[in-house]
Amino acid sequence: MPEDPDALHVVFGATGAYGYAVAKKLLENRFNMRAVVRNEEKAKKMFPKGVEIVKADMLNGEEVSNACKGASAIYLGNNFPYRKWKANFMLSLSNILKGSKGTKPLIVFPGNVYGYGRFQRVPVDESHPLNAGSRKGKLRNTMEALLMDYHRKGEIRVVIPRFADFYGPNVVNDLYGRIFRSAIDGKPAIWPANADVSHNLTYIGDAAEATILLMLNGNSYGKSYHVSGDVITAREFIKGVYGAAGNRMELRILSKRFLAVAGLFNSNARELIELLYEYSDPYILDDSKFRSEFPSFKHTPYEIGIRKTIDWFRENLGAG
Repeated sequence: MPEDPDALHVVFGATGAYGYAVAKKLLENRFNMRAVVRNEEKAKKMFPKGVEIVKADMLNGEEVSNACKGASAIYLGNNFPYRKWKANFMLSLSNILKGSKGTKPLIVFPGNVYGYGRFQRVPVDESHPLNAGSRKGKLRNTMEALLMDYHRKGEIRVVIPRFADFYGPNVVNDLYGRIFRSAIDGKPAIWPANADVSHNLTYIGDAAEATILLMLNGNSYGKSYHVSGDVITAREFIKGVYGAAGNRMELRILSKRFLAVAGLFNSNARELIELLYEYSDPYILDDSKFRSEFPSFKHTPYEIGIRKTIDWFRENLGAG
């Protein structure tokens, strides 16, 4: 069982934002953890000496099977560039399922809200229809359905925490990572569509803490849970980032028309267009289901999460 102190916890994508946060939390709680990564040298710099590090390509079935050996719990922290989602995600999940065949591990699959499509109501709870219209949302729904099917057959156990957008230490993506870099460097921040609608953001440390809580609770298996953050607007959040960095906010809004033109030359801009409703409409997740089952859990206040993230960027990326 995953809660057994001798159980092996295997974290794929262990140098990425979510994978690293989960791996750190497992180590803090003295769980036996194997970090599965693409870049072994990077991992050695990030993890303490003595941590088991395995290099594996998620698209290589044999390497994934070797990485899964002996696992009681598997955390899918791996990711791919948007343009490679369709080609790579299903193959990587298939490799995980084949690699863990016969061992019935718990698989933690971190989800997002793409599968809901445009929200029919806010706040959104876990009963919202899975009405994805985007390619990425439909793919996420297919992956979740496959995992749940394996769970019902008794071949694995699964739990799906669905998060809002991540921010925090080691979150270095083109949107949130750039906001923190820009704030520290005194450059303009960018945000798509509308910075004044209500939004949730999930601090990456909270995502890891919630993951551990779900892993330890067998009653959570076979279910999905929202884990969000307090309600805020992007403008308020970004203003807080600039204030913590000691600079005056300058914000540029990217319109749909701008992104459409940029998409002719930039694949990331092109991929963002089909999800633009997440930034033009209110984006609020109801995580009362999770908080009622885990009343000790508290969201990290934005001012604290922002300060920790600013400190991390300055220490690790030489910003400012």
